[in-house]
Amino acid sequence: MKKLIVLSFVLLTIIGCRNKESTTKNSNAETQEVSEVSISPINLGCYVFDDNKSTISLEITENVHENEVKGNLTYALAEKDKNSGSFIGQLKNGILVADYTFQSEGIQSIRQIAFKVNGDTLIEGYGELNPEGTAFKDIDSIQFVSTMPLVKSECTKQRVACLYEEGKVYSEIEQSCLTLATLKTKLNPLENGARIDGIAAYLIFSSDNTKAEIFLPKSNTGIVLEKSGEGNWVSKNFTLSAWKGYVLLENGVAIYAGQ
Repeated sequence: MKKLIVLSFVLLTIIGCRNKESTTKNSNAETQEVSEVSISPINLGCYVFDDNKSTISLEITENVHENEVKGNLTYALAEKDKNSGSFIGQLKNGILVADYTFQSEGIQSIRQIAFKVNGDTLIEGYGELNPEGTAFKDIDSIQFVSTMPLVKSECTKQRVACLYEEGKVYSEIEQSCLTLATLKTKLNPLENGARIDGIAAYLIFSSDNTKAEIFLPKSNTGIVLEKSGEGNWVSKNFTLSAWKGYVLLENGVAIYAGQ
């Protein structure tokens, strides 16, 4: 009888331990699932801050496997040099940390940036940088300040607001409105290879020089050309060549040139 009681106690103890282990595993699984759900995703599209003095325009163009995020970013802050470029980084626990490659006043630079995802709003992070000013010393100590929140908006709205008749165009490369009068590279119209009177076209390049964007007269948006293996920038009908400045050809005919 005593042996039977002892055996029953042992069996009950084993069953209890297994139930406890199963409950713990289920609890951990539920906790992990809740944790994963609580992480804020980042959606493709445009995020903009604009107070009529300063503008920050960010577009998420790719959000691929392992939370790798790519996009374009432009800062046009009051009383500061404008800079524009592209970024690539990682999204972890609702925080995007990326390397931003940009141009400012014709000089290319790279620095680390951080944004916290809060629903449809991005909050930029600030923190102490390394001596070179290119990366945060401590990612965990970044402070996210909401004085200039970037709110998700339709990219088409940004394009519609840029009108050539008002001296502005929308740039696909910079993902923002540009004022034509501020663009440095101007191309003059050609006829039979000779310069003629007429309205100029304007030209910009991406920070890595792999893309060119041409702004033709009376068009609200630019035409993006990709750099080819031959060293030219091409699209379906246009070719841009670097020769004594730049020459733009349409279907093989030179229509603009300048520098």
